[in-house]
This record gives sequence, structure tokens and C-alpha cells, in this order.
Amino acid sequence: MTRSVLVLDTSAVIAGLAPGLLEADQVTVPEVLEEARDLCTKLKLETAVLAGKVRVVEPSRQSLETVRSKVEHSGDAVSETDVKLLALALDLSERRAEIVTDDYAIQNLATMLHLPYRRVVMPGIKEVLRWEAVCPACESKFPPTATVCLICGSKLKKQARR
Repeated sequence: MTRSVLVLDTSAVIAGLAPGLLEADQVTVPEVLEEARDLCTKLKLETAVLAGKVRVVEPSRQSLETVRSKVEHSGDAVSETDVKLLALALDLSERRAEIVTDDYAIQNLATMLHLPYRRVVMPGIKEVLRWEAVCPACESKFPPTATVCLICGSKLKKQARR
């Protein structure tokens, strides 16, 4: 039987996850190592990588495109690191990959992509949100990437669609 795979986000390690101590294959993307700024988090990650407990892997171009398309559709505000983590989990989904994160936007997108996730400290999301841009002046609604109202020219605010 194939062991499950944990895809590690920086937020998981910051929250106290000790990489390399769990009974699963563990992977991450190079950008997670760059995001780890405090010494403790950086040492935990780098030690786990050097010990061979965590592998650093790049996701496929196809999975990156799939995730970017979902991000554009949902309107979630995520970093390129988050996109790459989701894409890596998508690549490894046949191996029962599970993203380990306390980041709500990653959890939201993971749910939309039918990818399981595990939280560390923070409670998980309660519902999946999709975002839209709304004009505070005339209440017109636009795709989440819009920034200025095409009707009255006001700056748009992002809000969850219900």
C-alpha cells in the first residue's frame, strides 16, 4: 500500500508542525523554504530537507494552470507559493496527498479542487467562499479581479458571494 503524502505549507511549520516526524512522505515547494523567515521555522524546514524527511518538488505546468484558473474563478487572494502548493497536491492526488496548512484561502481552494487538507492550530474553514468585486457607491457587481466600477468609477471592494 502506498503511503500518503503531506504537502507542507509554511503556516503549518510556523504553527508548530515538526516536519519529518509524521508517518507519511512529506513534500513542499522551494518557495516555502524562502517564506520561512524566523530562525526556528527555517531551521526546522532545512533540517528536515537535509535529513531527507522532506522533499522539495516543483509542480507540473498543467496543475499550475488548473490551479490558476480556479484562483481566477474564485477570487481568492493567494501567493504564487500557495498556487504551487495546491498544484503539487493536485499532481500527487493519486497518492492521497493532503495539504497541511492553517491558511484559509488555501483551504478554500483545496476544497474547490477536491483536495483534502489538514489544519494544525487554527479551526478550518466553515464554508467555501467565492469572491466578487462590488461597488460601494452604486452596488454594481463585477468579477473578483476588477478594481474600478465601470458604471461610476468608484474603487471596488471585494466581498464573499453567498
